[in-house]
Amino acid sequence: MSPAVVDASVLTAFYVAGAPRPPQAVRRLSAGHALFAPARFDAEIVSALRGVAEGNAVLAEAVPGALRHLAGSSVRRVPVAPLMERMWGLRHNITACDAAYVALAEQWDADLITCDAKLAGSGGRCRFDVVE
Repeated sequence: MSPAVVDASVLTAFYVAGAPRPPQAVRRLSAGHALFAPARFDAEIVSALRGVAEGNAVLAEAVPGALRHLAGSSVRRVPVAPLMERMWGLRHNITACDAAYVALAEQWDADLITCDAKLAGSGGRCRFDVVE
């Protein structure tokens, strides 16, 4: 089972899509890869869900269930400290948040699964799997 890094955009899309879930995201999340993310992953998703749920009562009601799912997910969170030098090296192309995912994928020679097509053109030295 090869490792893959999953960024917050994928899980956020999964949680806000309703039914049916985005097929590409479902396929990648259930492909049997060991999934990893920088430790700040959860905070990013909570922040994104907060923004999307603001003014959307139906989604706001569903968020607690999404957070329980997130808390129990098999995505392994990795400390950011060992990634910081590479994150700094990427500062001209992407935000520090995005750089954490790229640096982790580079370090482990893993695919980076993302919904952010712009991130794929960031100059990162990893394989990008852009899902919609």
